[in-house]
Amino acid sequence: MRSKQTQWIALYVALAFIGLCQAAAMPLRAEQAPGQSGTTLASPDAAPGVIEEEGGAAAPARKKSILPIVIGVVAVGAIAAVLALVVLKTKYDIAGRWNFSFTSSSPAHTWVWTLLFSGDRKSGRFADDLGDTGTYTVNDKDVTIQYDDWKIELTGRFDGKDKMSGSATFAGLTIGGLDITRATWTATRLDDGSSLRPGAALLQAPAGRKAKR
Repeated sequence: MRSKQTQWIALYVALAFIGLCQAAAMPLRAEQAPGQSGTTLASPDAAPGVIEEEGGAAAPARKKSILPIVIGVVAVGAIAAVLALVVLKTKYDIAGRWNFSFTSSSPAHTWVWTLLFSGDRKSGRFADDLGDTGTYTVNDKDVTIQYDDWKIELTGRFDGKDKMSGSATFAGLTIGGLDITRATWTATRLDDGSSLRPGAALLQAPAGRKAKR
């Protein structure tokens, strides 16, 4: 609904700007020279003198109005703001399959899990390549991922529509045979979720298997 409203606002601002440009381009009505409006010929003899006297007087220069310039600047600024909101704003959608590459410094270890997200842009569920499940929430760019049966929480943010990064905490787990409590991660999208099916099979990656301590 918000997207449709923003598009209508953008259209309205664009049409208003076009109308203002047309109005600014129209010439202003010329002012009548002083003294001409009430001039009458009192007699044929006086006419030449009157005409000479009026013809010799220069009409005062007309002042230019800055109103069209001000209106144009305001309209351009409004259009730029609306375009930035409508066109340039990225809509982040986590649905689909992602590769998560983890790195732990103490102890030094790297591993990869594949997570499959299904839900809407704000929240939903996921399953990883080891058969474990959990929930996720997305708030603009910020992402939180929590496992159901493991003390694993991933927090991070989108770096683009197809990339994420962040950190992870683990409690009471061994990963790859090592006791790991913290790690950083980067994630890359493998697909956009358009082919998701209930019970979709996930890849297997035994190098990152989890086990309770």
